[in-house]
Amino acid sequence: MNLLSHWNDGIKRYEHSSSRRDALAYVVKANIMQDAHKQYRFWVLAYEHRQYLERKMQLRHIGNLISHAKQDQDDDLSVIIDRINSSDYRWMRATFNFADTLNDLFDSCELHQCHDCNRIETDDNMSWAYDDYHICSHCRDREYHWSDYRNTYVRDDDDEDDGDPDIIGEYHSSSENLGHIPSTFDKRKKPIYLGLELEVEVNDSVDRFDKASDLLSAIGSHYSEIDKDQHSYAFCENDGSLDNGFEIVTAWTGLDVHAKQLEFFKNQWRSVRSHDTKTCGLHVHICKSDMTLYHASKLVMFINSPDNEKLIHTIARRSSESYAKIYDKKSNMRWLKDANRYERKSDKLCNLNQDRYEALNFQNSETIEFRLFKGSLKYQTIMACLEFTYASWFFTKDASQADLSTDKFLDFISAPENKSDTINLRAYLLSKGYRLPITGFIKVNPRYEVSNQPEVAEV
Repeated sequence: MNLLSHWNDGIKRYEHSSSRRDALAYVVKANIMQDAHKQYRFWVLAYEHRQYLERKMQLRHIGNLISHAKQDQDDDLSVIIDRINSSDYRWMRATFNFADTLNDLFDSCELHQCHDCNRIETDDNMSWAYDDYHICSHCRDREYHWSDYRNTYVRDDDDEDDGDPDIIGEYHSSSENLGHIPSTFDKRKKPIYLGLELEVEVNDSVDRFDKASDLLSAIGSHYSEIDKDQHSYAFCENDGSLDNGFEIVTAWTGLDVHAKQLEFFKNQWRSVRSHDTKTCGLHVHICKSDMTLYHASKLVMFINSPDNEKLIHTIARRSSESYAKIYDKKSNMRWLKDANRYERKSDKLCNLNQDRYEALNFQNSETIEFRLFKGSLKYQTIMACLEFTYASWFFTKDASQADLSTDKFLDFISAPENKSDTINLRAYLLSKGYRLPITGFIKVNPRYEVSNQPEVAEV
């Protein structure tokens, strides 16, 4: 009698007999025979009776081990797991999900069964493949590799393109490729440099690697007339917070180099979005460069002051409670007291914010990260964010605590000595209805309004 007949006979006994035990005995017997564990296939050719008895004894042995561990309240299941994972018990792993059974029976368990070989391992020894199933370390090392493109383990014989790491690199890989680019700002009495991080999303119908390649072809490098040398200006990175995009990271340099390189954004970049998304931000890094704690605290209060909320919201174009938090720092000065507990100035500055997702993040060793800006693909808006960061650094350096107001800031960026560094910022604020001193007036250039989506302040 073949296995299919065993099964059908068991079903008939179940339907026509008052004894369900007989029917279940037939079903269990069929299930521990050869090939019975393979789902959705016909079961053929029963094992010899001797092999059937051996498997029955193995099941009883495992049951006894589990029973004793449960009675002794012993959470060390290594003996049970080693026995189940042995080669003699391969059939059993394929037939039963012991990982779920042990997890249910023992509270301290966190076991998974390998999708490929059915071995049972702890969570620490498992990896996700295709973000869909677990694989053990043995299968992972033999048959899988990590894909930066898909951000998961994939099979070695997977032919899908993993992308080009030279076009879109791993997260934070730009630190190995970018540095300082000489600029006219190097000759200033107080040279302060900036770097940009801009997140973008690419339409699903378009290859994001093609878009990254277009960008890098246009602005990936910069030839400096100062040292007559070629420098890497921009790099693209994967970012797990994005749906189908990448992050653009620039070298650190003066506003003049940024203004030249970013002219790419004066033209429409089709099939790419930044402002009109829920995922994209624009972060500007600026040097701490001999910044005192007093100077830093004034910068914190200027950005976080409720009196300057309208100005900050206008330039940021968003109110983020997750990625760029703003607090009333003046009403509660605990943040400054906490920073002052440290002896070294560098430690004081790094501890001005305990949450790195505040609008100003001081936790980086060399820079302050302005996280408040929403992403943008408009040249004037991007440059306005860079210029705002630069102007805020110098404005708060010399202003008194009583003068950290919007009106005083508008006076500052309109002063003759600061006008060359705030051209786009002043044009942007004028377009949003701000009134500047006569010295700060600038004619708005209609070319700056070219973009692939409208930009309005997020409420």
